[in-house]
Amino acid sequence: MPPFTSYSQLYRAAVATLAHAGISNARHEALWILESALGVTQLQLHTDPGDPVDGEKCRQAVALFQRRALGEPLQYVLGTQEFFGLNLIVQPEVLIPRPETELLVEEAITFLGSAARPVILDVGTGSGCLAISLAVNLPRAVIIASDKSVAALHIARLNAMRHGVSQRILWVAGDLLAHLLSRNLAGKVTAIIANLPYISHAEWGHLSPDVKDFEPRLALDGGPDGLDVYRRLLDEAPGIVSSEGFMVMEVGIGQADLLCGEPSVTNAFQILKVRPDSQGIPRVVCLQRRIA
Repeated sequence: MPPFTSYSQLYRAAVATLAHAGISNARHEALWILESALGVTQLQLHTDPGDPVDGEKCRQAVALFQRRALGEPLQYVLGTQEFFGLNLIVQPEVLIPRPETELLVEEAITFLGSAARPVILDVGTGSGCLAISLAVNLPRAVIIASDKSVAALHIARLNAMRHGVSQRILWVAGDLLAHLLSRNLAGKVTAIIANLPYISHAEWGHLSPDVKDFEPRLALDGGPDGLDVYRRLLDEAPGIVSSEGFMVMEVGIGQADLLCGEPSVTNAFQILKVRPDSQGIPRVVCLQRRIA
């Protein structure tokens, strides 16, 4: 490609590249990528199609088109994803936030919106989408966000700084809950919010290539039936959650009933509700500690 080309030439080349790669929404995605790469609006692209493009920006745009053509998710190519009205940085070190995960935020706000100073623990924070959304919408809350991936925590902190809540979130590196006991949190957490790995081994082979090949397996693989990590979480939770505290968890297809039947649930918690997503799939399990 020449060092300089026009918006229209670059756009046509982009659409052809993406369409040839089988991207169904090639025209729209080409525009979104051009907006990101060139720092222009779609209005500029439409009203000034003959304007020249700087050679370096042209090369950057072409590199992004090629990444998308190879199947990399559009969110990673653009570097952002919207979640609960917030624009978040996403990179291959973190799972791309999904719309159904917003249901966790809604339920947490319902349970905790009137609490004076709730302590909320976001386990496996990833991009920070849950912790940051809750910090923005529950200004009286104390938020703790943990993840075993240091790289994920770095991205989460960048997102929190972007939305002005980094100082209100305590960032902790570690696996699930056991490491938090040393921070004197036993019995003090009002609610645990968790979107942990829940893809079963049977499901893994059926995932689309953009998920299986590009998103972090650490954030997806939940073991043989998808509930291994949740079982560990539920075993550890009674030592952290307050006497009438909550747990709000996202699960996969067919897993809500299995999770609700786990001994660690029936012994220590009562089931408040199981909320379906927009497709009717039981998606969010809400529990509360049984009063001793």
